[in-house]
Amino acid sequence: MNPNCARCGKIVYPTEKVNCLDKFWHKSCFHCETCKMTLNMKNYKGYEKKPYCNAHYPKQSFTMVADTPENLRLKQQSELQSQVSPSNSQNSRGENPP
Repeated sequence: MNPNCARCGKIVYPTEKVNCLDKFWHKSCFHCETCKMTLNMKNYKGYEKKPYCNAHYPKQSFTMVADTPENLRLKQQSELQSQVSPSNSQNSRGENPP
């Protein structure tokens, strides 16, 4: 029995079958989710079991930084440095700036 296409739901015959992302596709149905560019096994990128071209592959953005000891130390250091204003600082010999 021939499988159904993941995109259109019609039967996929062996001569037109693309087996990718744990699904079967017609060659013409295997295209980018965003721009509909026809893809092949060499130029696709899979994301959440859907094919994308390189230009439209979803970029993962990380929004939370882990509170590791090193990151906490860097955060504390940058907060301390941001509290120092140039008018309150002295030069290396302990003299007030002119």
